[in-house]
Amino acid sequence: QARHPGKVVCARGCSDCCRGLFDVSLADAGLLREGLAGLDAAARRDIEARAGAILERLGETRPDLDGRTPREIDDLCDALGPVECPLLAPDGACRLYEHRPLPCRLNGVPIVDAAGGVVFPGDCPRCSLRPEEAPPIDYARFRRDERRILRRLHPRQSGVTLLIPQAVWEKR
Repeated sequence: QARHPGKVVCARGCSDCCRGLFDVSLADAGLLREGLAGLDAAARRDIEARAGAILERLGETRPDLDGRTPREIDDLCDALGPVECPLLAPDGACRLYEHRPLPCRLNGVPIVDAAGGVVFPGDCPRCSLRPEEAPPIDYARFRRDERRILRRLHPRQSGVTLLIPQAVWEKR
């Protein structure tokens, strides 16, 4: 947003990207749980109930995503269709906006690998940043480093990737 004012216009209250499931890291799950702990009991119960209902529809309360390819995770998530994120308030605002996981912060914005490949083209109708304008990152290295750090910090965790409903569901 700082580099491209007017092109990346995401802001609190926009929920165009908040439909459908996607995966988050354990670090993101910790951030979500931290935010969840700061909510009043009624809001927590609502989020947990909505998360549980999504997982019930999925058919698995603890799908193991570790070792699945990004395409396999996408297929699992896409199977439910455009599910509303359990973190959304009735007015469409994110109840954990300050604790959003990295995918929520980057959703809709093009992500370009340092090698020049487009990792994610960006699909937000409000953002006009084109892939050729996006700053390149070493995405493969970023993911390797993230997994190495998370495995060191969470050695007993079987997987390092969760769905948002798993991250906030109390019975996990």
